[in-house]
Amino acid sequence: MPFPVLLEQLVTFVIVLLVAVVVLTLGFVAAAIARRKRRDAYFEALDDLRQQVAPIAAGILGRTTDYRQGLAALQKLGERYKPALIEQLVMEKVPPADQMPAMVQLCEELGLVKRWQGRLAGDSQVGGLSGALQRLFRVGYLERARSAENLATIRHRPSWPLLVKALDDPHPDVREVSVRGLGALADPQSFPALVQRLHAVILDPDDSKLAFRTVKSAVVSFPLSQAVVLEPSLRHQHRRIRFLCTDVIREMVEKAAEGHPDFYLDAANFAPSLIELFLNTQTFDENPDVRARAAPVIAYLRDPRAVPVLLGLLEDPEWFVRLHTVRALAKPRFESQLLQIAARLADPRWMVREAAVRALLSFGDAGFSVLYDYFLGSEDRYSREQIADEWQRAGVIPTLLGHYAQQPQSRERQVIEQMAHMGKTSYLIGLLLGSSDAALRKKFLQDFGRNADRQIQSWVAWVATHETDPEVKALAQARKGEAGMGTRSR
Repeated sequence: MPFPVLLEQLVTFVIVLLVAVVVLTLGFVAAAIARRKRRDAYFEALDDLRQQVAPIAAGILGRTTDYRQGLAALQKLGERYKPALIEQLVMEKVPPADQMPAMVQLCEELGLVKRWQGRLAGDSQVGGLSGALQRLFRVGYLERARSAENLATIRHRPSWPLLVKALDDPHPDVREVSVRGLGALADPQSFPALVQRLHAVILDPDDSKLAFRTVKSAVVSFPLSQAVVLEPSLRHQHRRIRFLCTDVIREMVEKAAEGHPDFYLDAANFAPSLIELFLNTQTFDENPDVRARAAPVIAYLRDPRAVPVLLGLLEDPEWFVRLHTVRALAKPRFESQLLQIAARLADPRWMVREAAVRALLSFGDAGFSVLYDYFLGSEDRYSREQIADEWQRAGVIPTLLGHYAQQPQSRERQVIEQMAHMGKTSYLIGLLLGSSDAALRKKFLQDFGRNADRQIQSWVAWVATHETDPEVKALAQARKGEAGMGTRSR
């Protein structure tokens, strides 16, 4: 082909290409402008509708507007605007629990519940291959997830079968929202399905399609009355299933006991078969995690066998079983077991010793008395140091100083002397520096002004210089002088 002809064809191709690029660019610009206008119109309509819907919905839920009149007004608005706008605005603010029945009725009569159920079940207004693709990909999964969330938000209990079915949804977000929704509804009929999923995520986490923590959180949301359904799981041959289901019951029990200091487990609120299982089987399970999580449940049992079982767990060879047991015993009903709890102050594991200190502190004066006796009589320096440290963290030292100031000859004086001997006086001195009680400073100077502890001597020097009370200042100067003479004589 001659070169001029080839050049002419090339120029023609370039011109056509440039024209196509310009046309496409203009098309994109026009589409962007049109999209912007549509969005502006959408938000203008949304704002206009919000001003109309919000007072009607608030009036219906607050019972200041006639229900039928308000419903008719919303239905009329739904005919004028897209149903999605009404849906968005009705669900914009979740009402309090006392208004939820009216909210459910409103959503049902507006057709929103049916709409959400249809979306969650996989129905689509678009049929064939296009509808299937929409359900599988972005738009479809977002609608299903939002529908599941809305049904759970309004606590629409009849929708629990759809949420159970959605646990097998191809998209993980829909599955996760459905699990959380089942936990929010807490319908007893859905509990076995969730327990089955809990088994699945333990036995085959890669194939379960659900996150373990999400499933467990949903299971724990159910009331304690459903714990009996977990009885076969507590006997399961898989040690991790036994552990996690024991832990689920522990969380259910602690949730039921929250805010009720006199809460007990007995045949009225805990199945007798579960009581026997915890006392006779979980306590001796070969998995120490099961024994550890069983201890808090046993501590709530109104059964004479509970205390001997807990005392046995206090001697368990696994330290974390002893730890959970000590924590479980920190209840007023176990005050008669103070000496057995105090025995854990010498435990080989520091976390168990720390838990024992905190448990004893929770018993008030009786626990303090036991701690004082141990602190003054023990030869175990590590235990004494841990007790002193825990006193400081728990804010016990101000009480210690207050008792010391009120009683001339008290064990508190001996405790302070032991703390000074151990060099554990920094927090004590800090409190004295901030105290406005001249009588306390005078008493402390009389009793401990000659003590060799460096922090006490630094405090004596500070008082000798800065004290405003003449008598206390003179005493501090005398003690400082005695300390100086002792240093020179050495």
